[in-house]
Amino acid sequence: MIKARCPLIMSGVLFLSSLGPAQEAPQGEAPAEEKEWLEFYYENPTPDRLVQQVKDWANDGTLDHDHAKPALISFLSQVFRQNRDKITGWYHDLAGLSPDQMQVVHTALLLSRTEEADKLMRERFGRAYDEQKQETEKILEMPLDKRNTMDMLWGFYYATGSEEAIRRLVTTFRFFEAPDKPPGIDVPEGYVPLYKSLPQFALNSLIANGERHPRLVKILTDLLAGDETLLPIEREGIEEVLRELKVPIPAATVKGV
Repeated sequence: MIKARCPLIMSGVLFLSSLGPAQEAPQGEAPAEEKEWLEFYYENPTPDRLVQQVKDWANDGTLDHDHAKPALISFLSQVFRQNRDKITGWYHDLAGLSPDQMQVVHTALLLSRTEEADKLMRERFGRAYDEQKQETEKILEMPLDKRNTMDMLWGFYYATGSEEAIRRLVTTFRFFEAPDKPPGIDVPEGYVPLYKSLPQFALNSLIANGERHPRLVKILTDLLAGDETLLPIEREGIEEVLRELKVPIPAATVKGV
């Protein structure tokens, strides 16, 4: 039986969660209103705010926060992709960021998978950019047994409301059935492989976000009712999320379930 519990891994998606209207942001964290803008962007896209928002993140330290970078990069990549005609202008407007901060922008441009970004990056980095692009997976195809992938999927979702991003998160439930000690591998006593902690993080992050995102709840109920590719362990994970959210579990409509 899969059960929700407090995650052991603190991750960027938690760093980006709302502080609440009555709280001040600690130094190095974005104000609550800025986090609301990012987290609910897909509900009301306002791309003209992007340049000032990125500059604000640069000034308050958010853009330098290692735990926040994966979600920010993924989020920005999809806003770039949705606004290809603005990419060149935005890039020049952000030229005053520090080299480390521009690396966040450059990575987001790479992951946007757009011709406009390719043109800019080739002018800046030449052949090295094409080599990097060839070696870099698309966000929805990144390995699930990596900590940053979880945050990038949430950044992708916040920008797009994508069902595919949530389906990828649900796929991590398969790791609940992975062995603690793979055959032929000498695992130290007491060591918990990262791939064993990821499904629990995915479970808890789906619950936390489900409390704030009605669309996410609908995606999960639709998956449970009609996705014939779901494995039993994935169905069990979704059902646990819905139980925690006190949402009725729909009857499956696909054959064989």
